[in-house]
Amino acid sequence: MADDASRLGAMMRKHLAAALAAGKAAARTGGEEVANVMRATAPRHEFELIRSIRVEDTDTFRSTKGGDVAFVGVVVKAGDDTTLVTNSRGQKFQNAKLQEHGTKNMPANPYFNASWRRMRTRVRSRITRSIRKAWLNG
Repeated sequence: MADDASRLGAMMRKHLAAALAAGKAAARTGGEEVANVMRATAPRHEFELIRSIRVEDTDTFRSTKGGDVAFVGVVVKAGDDTTLVTNSRGQKFQNAKLQEHGTKNMPANPYFNASWRRMRTRVRSRITRSIRKAWLNG
């Protein structure tokens, strides 16, 4: 009986490792697709913004409630030190966010959330299929 339990545990660990690896790979592929759509829909004259769109691996992400949550996958980010802009009063802002939402002096050029909304069903489905296939094939 104990031998069966140890074999079952080993099999579950093997399936879990395969499913996690497949999920990470599918998330990376999906993240790159989303980032490419974001780059294509970002304002053409914002070269630094387009270059700053990237996909990063992560094990946690910060929730809206302020805590870190365990996470398996990737995060698509836009904006870095090269995309900071300064207003007339000397305050610094992230141009990636200004382009997405606009200001009173500039209309919005949504590229980030619109691209994610357009691609999320496809990306989530790919991840789910990859995990299921890896779990079954173990």
